[in-house]
Amino acid sequence: MPLSLFDWTHLAALAAMLVAAIWHDTATRRIPNALVLWGSLMAIGLSLSPHGIGLGTALAGGLAGFLGFLVIYLLGAVGAGDVKLAAATGLFIGYPDMLWVNLLILLAGGLLAITWAVLSGQLGQTLHNLNTGLTQVWLTRQHGARTAQPDFPVSATRIPYALAIGAGTAVHALKLWPFS
Repeated sequence: MPLSLFDWTHLAALAAMLVAAIWHDTATRRIPNALVLWGSLMAIGLSLSPHGIGLGTALAGGLAGFLGFLVIYLLGAVGAGDVKLAAATGLFIGYPDMLWVNLLILLAGGLLAITWAVLSGQLGQTLHNLNTGLTQVWLTRQHGARTAQPDFPVSATRIPYALAIGAGTAVHALKLWPFS
């Protein structure tokens, strides 16, 4: 079934937010709050349209995006801008689809991290850091709680995670594309 004008508008607004976020994140390793706010307001406005997904579905999707990436932020793997961008993306996608998009984003993020490590010559150090952190977690589980939290060594190199958010969302959007 071909996409309606509303569907194209919805997709264009989501794509504009993600492309701008990818550009900013790649150039500066920051995602502007104004961009995320614009995207969030646009998503909420579109959800209220008679053809929209509904405010409840949009807010639940935003919450799914926010909570899914808040955990990763607390582990130090992504920045706060990435969490806000995932939440804004969830406002466009809605619930429960955002749960699947979170998974696609995480898969894209893993591929991005491996590619980034290979291209920057840091694959060996990255694997060593991962081994060290996972060993600490395993030892803590086997031998009781430690006095300090397990600590995953983190590289000083920051990956523009907006790329993963955009890629995971694009894979989801491809299922909406009218191939017939």
